Amino acid sequence: MIPKVSSIFRRWNELISQWSQHQLGVMLICLALFTGFSLLYFPKVIQKRLDNSWTSNEKYMIDFINRKIEHPLVAMVGKDSREHFAKRELRITPYLIGKAFHLNAIRLFYLQVLLLPLFLFLFFNLIRKLAGGDAPLAFWATASILFTYVGHSFVYDTLFYDSYAYLFLLIACYYYDRIWSVLALILAFFVDERSLFPALNLPLLFLFQSGIPSGKWSDVIHDFLWKNRATHYLLISLTLFVIIRYYLYTSFQLETPVGKHAGVQLGFAFLHGYKLPNALFSALKWDIILPIIAFAYLVKQRIWASVWLYFGTYLASLIAATAVDDVTRSLTFCFPIVFVCFQIIHHLKEQESARIFLSLIFLANFLTPTYTLLMHLERITPLSWIY
Repeated sequence: MIPKVSSIFRRWNELISQWSQHQLGVMLICLALFTGFSLLYFPKVIQKRLDNSWTSNEKYMIDFINRKIEHPLVAMVGKDSREHFAKRELRITPYLIGKAFHLNAIRLFYLQVLLLPLFLFLFFNLIRKLAGGDAPLAFWATASILFTYVGHSFVYDTLFYDSYAYLFLLIACYYYDRIWSVLALILAFFVDERSLFPALNLPLLFLFQSGIPSGKWSDVIHDFLWKNRATHYLLISLTLFVIIRYYLYTSFQLETPVGKHAGVQLGFAFLHGYKLPNALFSALKWDIILPIIAFAYLVKQRIWASVWLYFGTYLASLIAATAVDDVTRSLTFCFPIVFVCFQIIHHLKEQESARIFLSLIFLANFLTPTYTLLMHLERITPLSWIY
């Protein structure tokens, strides 16, 4: 790095370290990130309220969501219908939140926007925990993820509420070795079923907390299944999810339809052709390098059990994402795959190099445009609420 830039970078990291000595300082850092981000990307729903530009489909969605908030367990779409919109019948977590706090569809989105600082706060603390207490590394990682679709979803996604799932997945990762993760996972699963696949990362976080596993395949599998609390909590979560889903189906006829008419079919998103790479890339943008580094390290160390689980988690997320039209939002669910990389960095004692690397990823994410694909490819541009 140029000496002057290197000096500024070092001083900035020292400042972050000083502010991060107390949780209040971390909170202020995250609020500053949120404020700067919000000035660039004004919440879409507020802009719509100002110019009253709701489409007829959005008005239909608002009416549907408001009725679901009022009666979360009542099926609003005919049970014989296989239409795409019927998928939202069983995604009841946002409706229950709305009912508990007396929020309508629009206010539920406002709450989503205000939850972004909490997401950043938890993300910062989790990265610092995984990276051995390195606050500057946590800062650059948090700023970096903010400018992927993960951050954009909180202020851009109107009436989908996927960001609630991202938040609950993050809470589950934060408490990966505690029973609290069970509740967070179930809440995430009932925002969207696509949360199931990234949840498979939790056992890896537990497995790597005391060092990179080595030894025979059978020994790693044994530890993974029998000594790994995160595995047990994940299995409990999946079991409860299946039981609750079955109960909701038999008692209230709530289900998630699949098939061509429901807009859920393997390879569905490939119909978009050349638009697909931009949409897929926007989910994590340059942060996708982090799981690639982790995967390469696991292969180099021949930790094959972890290699296949790690690779399988992302592959399952990718297959699920390309089975629906909203492929950007779908693949964003897999953001927990970045966490393993920070544990590896900690064990390799490469913090200083990692800080520089993460700051460069942040800069690349900041300068690279973000797209979302829903029927058509749409670019999310900064300051669009001004002009």
